[in-house]
Amino acid sequence: MSKFATTTSLVIVESPAKCKKIEEYLGPGYKCLASFGHLRQLKSLKHLDIANNFKPTFEVVDDAKKQKHVDFLRKEIAKADEVILASDDDREGEAIAWHICDLFGLPIETTKRIVFHEITENAIQSAIAHPKTIDMKKVNSQIARQVLDLLVGYNVSPMLWKFISKTSENSLSAGRCQTPALKLVYENQQEIDGSPAQKVYNTTGYFTNKNIAFDLNRQFDNETAMSEFLEESANFSHAYSRTDVKRVFKQPPEPLTTSRIQQLASNELHISPKETMRCCQTLYEAGYITYMRTDSKKYSSDFLEDVKKYIVHEFSLEKFINPKIDSLSNANTNENKKEVTKPKKTTTSKKTSNVPPPQEAHEAIRPTKLAVKNVPDEMSAREKKLYKMIWETTLESCMAPAEYFSFTSTISTDIDGIKYTLNSELLDFLGWKIIKNKETKTAIKDKEYNYLLQLRQGQIINYKKITAKVTLKNNKMHYTEAKLVQLLEDNGIGRPSTFSTLIDKIQERGYVKKDDIPGKQVACKDFELEDEALTETNTTREFGAEKNKLVIQPLGIIVMEFLNKNFEEMFNYDYTKNMEDDLDKIGRGEKVWYKLCEDCLKEINKCCEKLIDEKKCEIKIDDKHFYIIGKHGPVIKKIDDTESGKKNNVSFLPVKEGLDMKKLEQGEYKLEDLIAPAKQYQIHLGTYKAEPLFLKKGKYGLYATWGQNSKSLSCFGNRPMENVALADVLEVLERTDAQSSSPSESGIIRIITNNINIRKGKYGDYVFYKTPKMSKPSFLKLDGFEGDYKTCTIKTMTDWLKTTYGV
Repeated sequence: MSKFATTTSLVIVESPAKCKKIEEYLGPGYKCLASFGHLRQLKSLKHLDIANNFKPTFEVVDDAKKQKHVDFLRKEIAKADEVILASDDDREGEAIAWHICDLFGLPIETTKRIVFHEITENAIQSAIAHPKTIDMKKVNSQIARQVLDLLVGYNVSPMLWKFISKTSENSLSAGRCQTPALKLVYENQQEIDGSPAQKVYNTTGYFTNKNIAFDLNRQFDNETAMSEFLEESANFSHAYSRTDVKRVFKQPPEPLTTSRIQQLASNELHISPKETMRCCQTLYEAGYITYMRTDSKKYSSDFLEDVKKYIVHEFSLEKFINPKIDSLSNANTNENKKEVTKPKKTTTSKKTSNVPPPQEAHEAIRPTKLAVKNVPDEMSAREKKLYKMIWETTLESCMAPAEYFSFTSTISTDIDGIKYTLNSELLDFLGWKIIKNKETKTAIKDKEYNYLLQLRQGQIINYKKITAKVTLKNNKMHYTEAKLVQLLEDNGIGRPSTFSTLIDKIQERGYVKKDDIPGKQVACKDFELEDEALTETNTTREFGAEKNKLVIQPLGIIVMEFLNKNFEEMFNYDYTKNMEDDLDKIGRGEKVWYKLCEDCLKEINKCCEKLIDEKKCEIKIDDKHFYIIGKHGPVIKKIDDTESGKKNNVSFLPVKEGLDMKKLEQGEYKLEDLIAPAKQYQIHLGTYKAEPLFLKKGKYGLYATWGQNSKSLSCFGNRPMENVALADVLEVLERTDAQSSSPSESGIIRIITNNINIRKGKYGDYVFYKTPKMSKPSFLKLDGFEGDYKTCTIKTMTDWLKTTYGV
């Protein structure tokens, strides 16, 4: 070999969107390719050798594209001088790295494994300069998780098909974490149904010549008691008192974990957990934020030093820096002290030879560069909003508490224990709240504060008026997606990285629907006392209206009640949490992975043995009509009489949505109240191949139509139409295109960036280019490109496109 020859290091990541930046940061001698996620799968129970410690047999994912990609990677690995595995730094990523070694015959003990938590030049170079090897404890934990999910899904789900219904595509399913997630929504509905709201009165007194509102500390629950209190109030001596003024500190928000960013985005930006994680993935791959799957509430010491400088520069006072900011550093965490297995020493480029070691511990989600307040316009509107929220929350978390002067005022009544109260605050120092300027000094509030401060203790205060209005107490509400995320975390169900998938899955299965709940009209008698005269006002108000809440569907209730009855031990919250804890122990090498699988299978078998006497689930309406779960969801089974000796005719009638399952089970519905009128369901999703694309629901479930074409969407099972997005349908249609043998169809050959990919066309391969701002894509010829555009580096391709087409 010539002394001028260079070695080629092949870096393998999970997502192709990272490749371009990584190649730029590492320079010549490095090539970056993607695995496109998992290469292999554990397909079914047949692929588990249970008698041999649950030994799994993995197969390449059953997809033509994946098979071709495996062949492509095999050739590239064979050509490379060394392979560096750079899958994500979590159990799933560790398993992907192991699968690559196992599939392509790479030595597990010596193949380089690098980790980084942000896609920046320093992070990438540092990771390359300080490689380690695959952590088999993490791999075993992930294998155990896969086997457990397989055992539960493939043993329990068929029980649903047998005793409830074998629906389209066997869409009824139970899951190790999916079912406890459904159980949370089910139990919430039980509480709503079993705890009717109570009418009570909220009473507000307006006192002093400033007409300042004070709230009464007692809620009356009937009209008589309320009116008597107000009549007596006309003659009460209302004496004023207050507490001493004290300084109050309002703490900044905590750093963003995976769970918290999903909750915050749902509550503040109205973005679903699933969409939040997708946006975070894009921002991470573009180098704008750190890794988004984390439960850490700490930052790197280097980042905290940058924050301190930024705060002083922006606000000119060190007082704005959180006095406990150093406690946010992950420099001293146990994770950062762990020993790292070092591979054999290898040669590194000059570019990376003197780089300090990478930060081992995960960080909270944060911007990679504080100077970048906003991401460029090429990012989507949601990605821009989410980045702004991340940037603001990160900075706020590092800043000093907001400071207030505060005291509580009290106005007595002549009845012991009943009084009016008001908490007054005066802003003294904005602290972290300066970022959004949420708190500003208002003249009215400041005057009110100073006025109450000057009143004498024991001074008699006259009321201007006292109002009492009806409200509902203990009016339980349905969960938002953000609330469900919080409950999943509180109960130890799954991991934060899986929360969005769990919430999406129970909706996809048709168990739960995100819906608006209409309020109830309540007759109210309100009171007002003014100038010793008591007046009554009869009115009607709406209570309990909710928007975008998770509502359990009849199918979800039937499935959950079956599983509660027959598999209660498997799906209670403690069992699920303990299993997650055991998976963590496996990841630390404290437990043998297949022992956990043995315990789980024993529990499944014990539950299944009880099902011998179980009957098929159906609810009798009358002698000829039964409510059942049909192939495509709930229906009324109708049995028509025939001549003696002949088999009865059976037909199926559509069912109305929003039925009360308790009323149904107790026979409180008439048949005509259950049957829905026949109608054609249709939603216009967008455009496909220059034709309007419609989502429709017919006799055999969901399907898509465009022009004269149609495609069954039975793969969506019982998913409500409202939960099917344009992207979901396009994925199915494009997958069908890719599998088509017709030369007129096109498929993606290689993804270059988020906006650029190479496709197969009728007249040869071409470049497909479209940014979010472009209404139509551009189709660019590959004529004149020297080299193999299927295997060249990402940088080579992007440089050529920029020179040739200016993109």
